[in-house]
Amino acid sequence: MVITKSFKHEEVTGIKFGYQPFGMPTLFTHIYFVDGLLIDTGQSNAKSKILEETAKLNIEQIFITHHHEDHTGNISEIQKQHGCNVYASSLCGEMMKKPPKISLAQQLTWGKRPAYEHLLRKDDTIETPNFSFQIIPIAGHAVDMVALYEPTKKWLFSADLYINSYIDYFLENESIYEQINSIKKILELDFVVMFCGHKPQLTNAKAQLTKKLNFLESLFNDVSLLYEKGNSASEILKRLKLKENWFVRILSNGNLSKINMIKSIIRDIEYLKKKS
Repeated sequence: MVITKSFKHEEVTGIKFGYQPFGMPTLFTHIYFVDGLLIDTGQSNAKSKILEETAKLNIEQIFITHHHEDHTGNISEIQKQHGCNVYASSLCGEMMKKPPKISLAQQLTWGKRPAYEHLLRKDDTIETPNFSFQIIPIAGHAVDMVALYEPTKKWLFSADLYINSYIDYFLENESIYEQINSIKKILELDFVVMFCGHKPQLTNAKAQLTKKLNFLESLFNDVSLLYEKGNSASEILKRLKLKENWFVRILSNGNLSKINMIKSIIRDIEYLKKKS
């Protein structure tokens, strides 16, 4: 089943998509449209509904925030639908030529991620007739991830920087240390609304992102203390009483799990030791 729901906030249209093979969807993505600009293209598992919604929009250009499959699943189809240019950061452009493989769990949840070789590079700003969006690197969740910031309207299109104030499971190659630094950088900006790729925050946006920062910093500190006492990643998981979602972990072949959060912090600790 695929469900859609749209909302309007000032000049921004947000469209929410959820897909699940059986029953009601529990995970959702958002794409955003403002002043001729479409931000991200959603997941391929909801392709027909997404194309039905984007056909109603006067899309003049597309910007991709990062290479993950729930943001890049329909690039070719929407580009053909509107005959427009598609932009992304230089790093995202390179990665999308031959994107990394994804697990079965990700394919079932979001769909496949086809390569796309024709992304035009933009690393500083992207302009629309009435707005100017700063392109800000926010690595951590993905190495190529960027946010779009419109300072006049105080809008932040935060991709997957927020998602929620806590984390249930983690991709194998994510970095909590980099996420912490990215959130700190974004919190220095003067924004009021956060158009998140999964859970938009139309009020109290900074407070919500601060909660995410506090969660990550607390987890980093807790893991660091246990790791310095000689505990392994598995031992730390148990001591912190974090319950693994074994269905997701097995279905993803370990690419999505809670223990990846612990391993990420251990990697970051070792990296910081070498750097100092």
